[in-house]
Amino acid sequence: MFALRGIAVSLTFFVLLYCLLSSVVAVSWRWLRLLHAAEQSVADLLFALRVLPLFASIFITAAFVIPSFQILEPRAVDEGMGTATSALGVAALALLAYGSYRVIAAQLRTSRIVARWLEGARPFDTGEPAATLRSRCAAPPLTLIGMREPRVLISDSAASLLAHDELRVALKHELAHIRSWDNLKKLFFRFAPFPGLSKLEAVWSQSAELAADDAAVSTRCEALDLASALVKLSRLVPVEAAPACTVGFVSGSIRARVARLLAWDEASKAHERPIPRWIALPPMIVAACCAFFAYGPVLAFTHELTEWLVR
Repeated sequence: MFALRGIAVSLTFFVLLYCLLSSVVAVSWRWLRLLHAAEQSVADLLFALRVLPLFASIFITAAFVIPSFQILEPRAVDEGMGTATSALGVAALALLAYGSYRVIAAQLRTSRIVARWLEGARPFDTGEPAATLRSRCAAPPLTLIGMREPRVLISDSAASLLAHDELRVALKHELAHIRSWDNLKKLFFRFAPFPGLSKLEAVWSQSAELAADDAAVSTRCEALDLASALVKLSRLVPVEAAPACTVGFVSGSIRARVARLLAWDEASKAHERPIPRWIALPPMIVAACCAFFAYGPVLAFTHELTEWLVR
């Protein structure tokens, strides 16, 4: 009974904290639009905010709630579980099960669609480090597939339509997605559902596309080639899109991307400075030190809080 009660308390705290943090993120992420930083930094911050509720809830539950219950909860007390605790525990299990279902369903559907795209595909030598395949079937013009072994898939129509320089810079765009692990990030979103966060995911997707555009372009000629490739491939007949584990070249707001590329110059790019990732280290170190030296009182406070929550 003690172990069962501990599981119920942990799940209750997890689901309440997850919903609280998700609600805060849902109403506060828009301030990132005020940042005048490189798109890659904006995309990284958006992704971090999107997955923060899930990972923070797991970490706090594992580091504080479970130890506080194991250490401070009397085992001799025959205390039952209230209706609210049982209901919230079931809700937490349902949330985790639903997230797992979304991931598995997305993976299965993606696998079926990508398998059709790969029928009759053959290697395509582009001189780029990523493996590139040329598809004979009705596939997207240019897309990135897979996570562990990502590959770039280009359709026959796209390969014949693009000039050499346009194809080269378009492939550099897809390589930027590989370096950022954007396919895997999209799968994380599937595991952490919450109402009101779809807009954040859409903005992240657009920022990821702009960041990949920035990574692919270093001169005005390359910017014009990429804009030309976008316009050409956007005119092709669309095909069925996979829900996860793929990143299509023709995605996001094409109008905004083309306009941004046409206005590209060295001065405007110099103003978009990336936010250094080490800037998050000082607050993390301070938080870790505080948690370490005050671990006992924090456990006591956590136990009191969980006791109040499950009454």
